[in-house]
Amino acid sequence: MDTQILKYLLVEHLPLLQEGFHNGLAMLAQKNPHITLKGKEIITQEGYGNFLTSLKDMDGLNLIWMNIDFPLSKQEKRFQFTLLDTLKKYNPEVQILVVLQHATVYTLRIVFQKINPHVILELKDCDQKTIYAALKATMQNEILYSKSILHLLHTFLQTFESMDHVDFTILHELDLGTAVSALPEKVFLSPATILTRRANLKALFKLEGKTDSHLLQEVKRLGYV
Repeated sequence: MDTQILKYLLVEHLPLLQEGFHNGLAMLAQKNPHITLKGKEIITQEGYGNFLTSLKDMDGLNLIWMNIDFPLSKQEKRFQFTLLDTLKKYNPEVQILVVLQHATVYTLRIVFQKINPHVILELKDCDQKTIYAALKATMQNEILYSKSILHLLHTFLQTFESMDHVDFTILHELDLGTAVSALPEKVFLSPATILTRRANLKALFKLEGKTDSHLLQEVKRLGYV
């Protein structure tokens, strides 16, 4: 069997996941002796900042593992999805594996819209078995979502035809503590339309006559935000 080079980029700051990643790669190499591992790792903010200046040099990647919650400065954080998008342009066949520390339906929608990764794990699912399964899936060009991510996708599908981007934005802003009077500036709708949207959301979650606090409490419990 021909030798296969697995060229990867690891962007991960949590020691436990770094160890899990390394153990997973070791298991892959042990079970697939034809695979040669060659990788670059970014485990600090400083390393991330330096890396942004050398994107064009990172070609031929097979796998990108990135913690979406990797700690970045406010200025750098906007490059989070741009980095993955740019890397994918230089590496159209690359498999993207992301980890979410606090996954919600809202964050999943953003992740799918921005980069549509092949493998998505939530931090609480990341035991060694799951990490190995994720790496194995990337080697076979398969799709894999961890248990918590699948649960959130099921939740999302329950209201797929009833909620759109505006509804999720309203809930997200309420979760951030945005005043109702300030919502028109955030979602670019009239106060009357926002009032109708809120009423429809409360009806959807069987909270007619309840407060916005009750609505927010319920959607948080279900994992929408």
